Amino acid sequence: MGSAFRFIFIALSGVLLYFWLAKPNSNGTRQQLEQPQVVVPATRAAYEYCEIKTDLFRAQLTTRGATLKRFELITPKYEKNGKPHDVSTTPQPGAVPNTPSEEDPNAGSEQAAGTAHEFRQQLFVQFRNPTSPGPKDTKWDVAYDSMDWKLAAKTPTSCTFEYSDDSVKLQKLISATQNAYELEISTSVQNLASEPRETAVAIDTVAWWLDKDVASHMFRVSPYVTTVECIGEDGTAIRKRPDAFEPSHWEEPGFKATAGQGWFQVDAAPAVAAVSNAYFSHAIAPVDAPVRPICQLQVEPRRGGADPGSFYRARLAYPTRILQPGQTDTYKVLSYIGPKERRVLALAGDGKHRLSDLIDLGFFASIAKVLVEFLLRVHGVIPNWGIAIIVLTLCARVLLFPLAVPGIRTMIRMRELRPELDALNEKYKDDVRAKGVAQMELFRKHGMSPFDQIKGCLPQLATMPVWFALYTTLQTAVELYNIPFLWFPDLSAPDPYFVLPFIIGGTYFVQQKIMPFQGDPAQRKMMLYFMPGMFTVFMLFLPSGLGVYMFTNSILAILQQQGVEALARRSSDKGRVAVTAVSETTSRPLTRGKPRS
Repeated sequence: MGSAFRFIFIALSGVLLYFWLAKPNSNGTRQQLEQPQVVVPATRAAYEYCEIKTDLFRAQLTTRGATLKRFELITPKYEKNGKPHDVSTTPQPGAVPNTPSEEDPNAGSEQAAGTAHEFRQQLFVQFRNPTSPGPKDTKWDVAYDSMDWKLAAKTPTSCTFEYSDDSVKLQKLISATQNAYELEISTSVQNLASEPRETAVAIDTVAWWLDKDVASHMFRVSPYVTTVECIGEDGTAIRKRPDAFEPSHWEEPGFKATAGQGWFQVDAAPAVAAVSNAYFSHAIAPVDAPVRPICQLQVEPRRGGADPGSFYRARLAYPTRILQPGQTDTYKVLSYIGPKERRVLALAGDGKHRLSDLIDLGFFASIAKVLVEFLLRVHGVIPNWGIAIIVLTLCARVLLFPLAVPGIRTMIRMRELRPELDALNEKYKDDVRAKGVAQMELFRKHGMSPFDQIKGCLPQLATMPVWFALYTTLQTAVELYNIPFLWFPDLSAPDPYFVLPFIIGGTYFVQQKIMPFQGDPAQRKMMLYFMPGMFTVFMLFLPSGLGVYMFTNSILAILQQQGVEALARRSSDKGRVAVTAVSETTSRPLTRGKPRS
């Protein structure tokens, strides 16, 4: 029972872990949201572009909305097929239903223009946020929901956009900071009217993914599974997936359904609003403003066209402000767009904005953080991520070894009693009560209890949080992204030749073969072939880094099993020798001197 219980538990845990991490996105069943009525200029100007470049990234911005069009990672680690990796996933114009093309920006009705890509690009700033509270007869300072900006100035590391009319002057400065993957956005609003006017600023970060990109297949959690999230100043993280934005949820606390759109609103002071997947994040953090923002989240499906998908949106929304004539308000926001590298995030925003909390380590985060730190330290000594995973697995196995010993010893002792238990089963096959009494007497004779099997498994259950945490750590480690090891081109991707999964299946077969087993032959046969087959299927599409861990762990389990069995046999042999010696001594007649005649 012991080994069967243990491996069935592992199997069920693996399945539950898969469905927990790969909770299906219900985009395919969601209806497209109503698009709000918006106001845009009747005639649109031609696009202009501005580029910001550092040693790590190249960002392209456009005058249409003064938004981010591309954000390319230009270091070799993040190249894809020899090309820079663009982590700005906003689609090209015309790629989404009702979106005008870039060649003909005026195509479509005003409503179509309102759903154009400029409203769904990163760093889009809206000055008439309809979800911000304000009087019904609001006199907005800015006449449009989106407009064409002018490129007023540019340097290699900054772009300055301006817009002005009779009632307002806007300026938006986007510049690279000294930290990695960061942009600082400073937006100013000046009231040029002769009367007080109102403004409600909101800045968005957005990602667009096709449903097929975020779908998980065959136990492979797509690295593009995306969440929208708000992280409070107190570290509280609220993460939402598409199924949380069904219209049926709009009546729940936190939702703000305005103009047919359901935004989830977090009123607590936000440290970060973000859109994140396993390896990359698009985050914005408030730096300075005349009022405190709130965090709003939304997942907006688009169902038209051949390839349905969704916009994942997170925004910092500031309450409505009344600007007196000549008054200027300035809103400063920090943007982080890039990989979720632990040490980079710790330094991002000079460590003031809790960007490290963008890494979701799951339920056992406290354990996972220790494992991550240890893995990073090992890599600092041995600069090879594959070897670092092996060392981490070895240390975890050694640390947890004492918890596994009682279970293995119990199984060994039960295996030694197997012949006698089989004899009792045969002798009392028609008398269940007598068989139970005889088995209890047999256990008592050998100093055992029938509950020892369960008790032997309980210490091993305590190790499961560690393995879950290790699994999550490796599943979300962007440090393994594009890192080759042995024949794997990428430790974050599956083995392209499917060699490792079958090697793992072979090691699990050996492990099952040598494992003490107390079940009937049919059950043993099932476990002997089912478990290795199951783990082989699991590993076919999981990251190679996880495969390295699984293989190392299996080899160490075999060595551990053999070592404990050798010690148990040696201890048992010594015990039998001692018992034999005592028996011979007590049975031999005592003679002192010569016997009397």
